[in-house]
Amino acid sequence: MTEAIVVDDVSKSFGPTRALADVSLSIAQGESRALIGKNGAGKSTLMSILTGLVAPDSGSVRVLGGDGRSDFSAVGCVYQRSTLVPAASAAENIALNQFPTSRRLIRWGEVRRTAVASLEEWGCGEVADTPVEQLDPLERKIVEICRVLSSGPKVLLLDEPTAGLDRPAVQKLFASIARARERGVTVIFVSHHLHEVFEVCDSVSVLRDGRLVTTERLAGLTVPHLVEAMVGESAAQAAAEAKGHRAAGAVDHEGQPVLDARGVTSLPKVHGVDLQLRAGECVGLTGIDGAGHMQLAEVLTGQRTPDAGTLTLDGRPVHLGSIRQAMDAGIGFTPEDRHLSGYVPALSVAENATLGIVKTFTNRLHLISGRKRDAAYQRLADEWSIKAHGTGQPTEELSGGNQQKVVLARSVAADPRVLVLINPTAGVDVQAKNSIYSTIDALKRRGQSVLVVTSDDGDLEICDRVVVMFDGAVSSQLLPPFSEKVLAAAVQGADGATEPSVPVRGVQS
Repeated sequence: MTEAIVVDDVSKSFGPTRALADVSLSIAQGESRALIGKNGAGKSTLMSILTGLVAPDSGSVRVLGGDGRSDFSAVGCVYQRSTLVPAASAAENIALNQFPTSRRLIRWGEVRRTAVASLEEWGCGEVADTPVEQLDPLERKIVEICRVLSSGPKVLLLDEPTAGLDRPAVQKLFASIARARERGVTVIFVSHHLHEVFEVCDSVSVLRDGRLVTTERLAGLTVPHLVEAMVGESAAQAAAEAKGHRAAGAVDHEGQPVLDARGVTSLPKVHGVDLQLRAGECVGLTGIDGAGHMQLAEVLTGQRTPDAGTLTLDGRPVHLGSIRQAMDAGIGFTPEDRHLSGYVPALSVAENATLGIVKTFTNRLHLISGRKRDAAYQRLADEWSIKAHGTGQPTEELSGGNQQKVVLARSVAADPRVLVLINPTAGVDVQAKNSIYSTIDALKRRGQSVLVVTSDDGDLEICDRVVVMFDGAVSSQLLPPFSEKVLAAAVQGADGATEPSVPVRGVQS
């Protein structure tokens, strides 16, 4: 078959970090290829190279280029993080960067007709005039795919396309991807959900530590085969060990729980979850994208109103669905994305770190004592090792690691009883990570309870136990020391890791 993509001995480094090492693979036109691997395996770097955004240090990439040259304009990419304009309509988003014009005026009728035609292929032509911010998650994903397909790509890269979608929406998305393939579009499907690749793809390429470890047809493979390729260990043994850890983790620890969540349900992602934290305990909460752990954290911190469930702190009920009441009850937290909701860029480091306790240094005239605020900030800066040129330096001028430390400092400024840290080391370097881990350890020693909600396996190494969610429920509880293979099996459901292979749709013999 004609090759749509040929990657030949590609390597790429970022400073001392080698992201890709001598990667070679080819993908046929019309094929659907899964690209999987753990976080940091090199998937994002390879995707960037395939779109032409990043040039390899060595090796070559050919995209639909029989003459040896690549046509990156033939590649369309739907990223995991939305790139849509919320206030613009679906039609306007689809036409972005390619509005039809006549005498420098946009032909709006054509914009709408083109969008309706594209959306009707997905069964939602009626949303063309609707602002994107009013669409449901599946409709927004469809708008992004339509925008990419409107430029006529021959290769479609999908980066975690099912993130945020429930199962019926996922099935609709898969059916639409199949229709695109029928038109001859080549698909590269990146996902942490290993069961999904059997429903969408013909073949799979596995990256581990920047190297391609295998490329195989999916027919005859199972989830345990993929787990083993990703981590280099026996998935069957991993599943068995995960079950053992789960049994051990179910044993009651001594002492009454400080935080006790019961029957928490937040549809469609969280289904009747129980979770307890004890004094001085650091618990990890993890899972693959869409497992429900992030939504559970949002419920516990008041960012999301649940459909059912109760929460007590030191035996006292906590009203669910209110950030202020959660904080007043003694629950501090850091948000998932510091850039979106972690800090105010133009405010100083002292202002950002003390936003939650500003009343403690405000007088009866509602005037803030700068001296008291700076003193409060300095205590936090010493605790978290924040490096700034002074209390008045704008937070946006700091390094990523120090920005994250400012966000973490604000979460503990009021001395909360329980601290919920969502992706606490996201986007920081190794030195900053170690500094953050040391401070979390100090918080534990003084009796605070910490819940680390994370997608980074490294964050789990500081935890006393790890709660793993899968498909909206707790699937495993792991007690250290546990191996990488145990965790890899657990986040795939552990028991499900030994199921027979899922029938593959549309596999070519």
